[in-house]
Amino acid sequence: MSILIALFLGIIQGITEFLPISSSGHLILFENVLGVSGSNVFFNLILHFASLIAVVIIFWKDVVYLVKNPFGKEMKRIIVASIPTIIVAFVVRYCVEDYILVMFLGYGFLLSSFIIFITSILQKRKTNLGNLDFGYKQSFIIGLVQGFAVLPGISMSGSTICAGLIQGINREESAKFSFLISIPIILGGVGLEIVEGVRFGFGHINIGASIIGFFASFLVALFTIKLMMKIVKRGNWIYFSIYLLLLSIFVLINQYVLCLF
Repeated sequence: MSILIALFLGIIQGITEFLPISSSGHLILFENVLGVSGSNVFFNLILHFASLIAVVIIFWKDVVYLVKNPFGKEMKRIIVASIPTIIVAFVVRYCVEDYILVMFLGYGFLLSSFIIFITSILQKRKTNLGNLDFGYKQSFIIGLVQGFAVLPGISMSGSTICAGLIQGINREESAKFSFLISIPIILGGVGLEIVEGVRFGFGHINIGASIIGFFASFLVALFTIKLMMKIVKRGNWIYFSIYLLLLSIFVLINQYVLCLF
């Protein structure tokens, strides 16, 4: 993998991980276009680790509070959300063939577009008011939705924030909870990639490309998280829905007609 490709994929990861447009979907798409699909487990691990660090830095006060209060309600909500996520993600990852997941990409983008569009309509006339102290039921549903984001094209941040907003949770709180519950999931994903890398190999490790990809993903992710928090407060998501709709049309046309990649 060249330095330029590593830089490009790092930027893509940093942008798409926390905007509601699916990082996994975009990485699969661009890796296929660039001809580097599935070529480097270590590089993908590095990109996800960069995203993890970015979330921890942005929400460091919340992370410190959770560490100091491991038995508090906030930590319990994260645990309750993480349980269905792990179960659903495990079932999808190990029960669905990889080629089927890749074929689902266009439909995943389309489903994300629909979810964001519906949420945007429902939120259009609402203010930023909503529940700040939500319960375990809402947390469980958000975690359940997050589990299905393992499907390519379905945004983890987008689906979980939408699940929170639809349940009447405050916009800012929905976004913050979405990013916080991504920490154990990304951490678990990194751990899983390490295990698989040990078992099957990490592929060719290009230290220079990995470093460039890491810092590109990390720095862009810091900016993207702050941007997403502002977008959620304003409640204007319709442009993401339009983008995902157009992208899904392109991917599906390529899949069934053009076959360019």
